[in-house]
Amino acid sequence: MTMNYGNSFIFVKQTFVMHIIFSHIGKQLATRRAGSAVRNNIIEGIENNENIIFDFAGVEIVSNSFADECFAKLIFHFDLPQFKQHTTFQNASPFIKAVIANSFKERLQSLYTA
Repeated sequence: MTMNYGNSFIFVKQTFVMHIIFSHIGKQLATRRAGSAVRNNIIEGIENNENIIFDFAGVEIVSNSFADECFAKLIFHFDLPQFKQHTTFQNASPFIKAVIANSFKERLQSLYTA
């Protein structure tokens, strides 16, 4: 956004935050369908230059299928540095973090071995 005051300009960077609370979907995130729906929102948010908070408070389990569909398939739209720039993970257990990290690893391996 640019505001013009006479001969001087003030540039204001507006940042919007999308907060995805996964416990609203469920305590156990397992289906590709649910992952795909969330992924579409993530794509839209990053394309709109939003910062996205992934909040896993209250989530017990994330399946490999959900993680692949929701997160790993984002590499078809954004490179990893761009994804990291726009996202923050909160309240994810070590298990959930491992499942998500493994989904990225497997998806990247499949791209480079195909």
